[in-house]
Amino acid sequence: MISKLIRQQWPFWLGGVLVGIAEILYYIHSDHYDFIVVTTGFAQMYAASEQLLGLDWVGRVYEPGIHWTIIGALLGARLVGLGEGEMRSWVRYDWKMLALAFIGGLLFSFGTRLAAGCTTHHFVGGIPAMSIASWVVLLSGIPFAFLAFRFALRTGLGGYFRHQETREIAAHCYCHPEHHNPCYDPDYSPWRDPARWLMNGILIVFLGVPLVLAVFGDAIQGAVSQIGWSEVIWLAAPGILLGIGIAKCGFGTECSVMAPESVFMQQETSRAQGVPLCTFRMFRSMLPLQGFMAAIVLFNLYILGAWLLGKGSIPNAAGEQGLYWGHLVGGPLLAVGAVFMVGCEVRTYARLGLGYMTALAALPGFFIGYIPYTLFREQIDGLLLADGLTDYITVAEWAASTLGGSEEVWSIAYSLVLIGILVLSFDAGRRFLGVGFKEIMLKNTDDLVYKPEMGTG
Repeated sequence: MISKLIRQQWPFWLGGVLVGIAEILYYIHSDHYDFIVVTTGFAQMYAASEQLLGLDWVGRVYEPGIHWTIIGALLGARLVGLGEGEMRSWVRYDWKMLALAFIGGLLFSFGTRLAAGCTTHHFVGGIPAMSIASWVVLLSGIPFAFLAFRFALRTGLGGYFRHQETREIAAHCYCHPEHHNPCYDPDYSPWRDPARWLMNGILIVFLGVPLVLAVFGDAIQGAVSQIGWSEVIWLAAPGILLGIGIAKCGFGTECSVMAPESVFMQQETSRAQGVPLCTFRMFRSMLPLQGFMAAIVLFNLYILGAWLLGKGSIPNAAGEQGLYWGHLVGGPLLAVGAVFMVGCEVRTYARLGLGYMTALAALPGFFIGYIPYTLFREQIDGLLLADGLTDYITVAEWAASTLGGSEEVWSIAYSLVLIGILVLSFDAGRRFLGVGFKEIMLKNTDDLVYKPEMGTG
């Protein structure tokens, strides 16, 4: 059983459970006050890398530092690749797809500055914490995610949008007209790809400089000499769980929130537009939503329990006031960027650890996307992040004040709604795929979305 878990991919819900546990672990370590925050840490690591080049484009705003949770996510995903005996360096992408991923990284990182956090921050942290702003980021981004997906289809790149790539499945698809996979080319060698060498060099600089400075010096925030190895382990552990959970199933916030809208898609139409059959079946069976909601419900129930028992506070995903114009503007940028990258920010960390080339292409895009904000921080903050649009932080707080009743009762009702969505997502998957609940729980995504004649079911 343990060997099977290590060697094979997982269903989305199980990956979501690990993501939820990672959030809980970080929340506990923050004295029941905060959830995983990665976007500012990403900027700090870029600022540290800039020192090698004599630049201060990002460093003019963000103090050079290292974010051990990000390092942990990369490490966790790398461990998955080693355990499965398969890194994803064999996956080949068209240059147009790499360019799209680069643009996605740029849009996404700029969006994180406007929305005061990435999709992971708002969806897997803010929604469990009942944040009004996080719901606005989610709802404002969904239509733009679909527009971005439509754009990718029109440019002929739809075949690259899959939950995960495994060589066994890709080899089957390569010779199977109904499941053709452009990511698989038996003649492709990553060692002979100059673009991969260049992008790996960027990755080495981005990771190597902060790591060397953090382990052997004390000039950057988060250095071992400042916080000690025990704190490093505490901060890296949630990241390792994140990396493992995402890499074992392809968990991502962008496909999770797009899944419910797939009920309006017809299989014939979507196939004609270039949507892979496995992607259509994944969306329509709500498998990504199951993982997403598993993480959210698990973390939400822990927050609720700690708060009701007086052991912790409800984390604030939005600042002093619950909603800003930046959330409304940043949400669409996050959505478009996540689709173009084939993954949100934290999924991109896991894909970096696995060796996906789109994640490598997004990395310099992330860096460039921070620069407009660092150059015009005062103007942007003054325009989009200065005036709050509501005095309420959480949905329960607003409901208690507007509709009556106690905040505690509304918080419990909110949790029940989240649990209901989780249950419905499993039932929708069972009915669409025509399988039993046991199969939904035990079979991984490949086994469920590819046809049995391909040897996967």
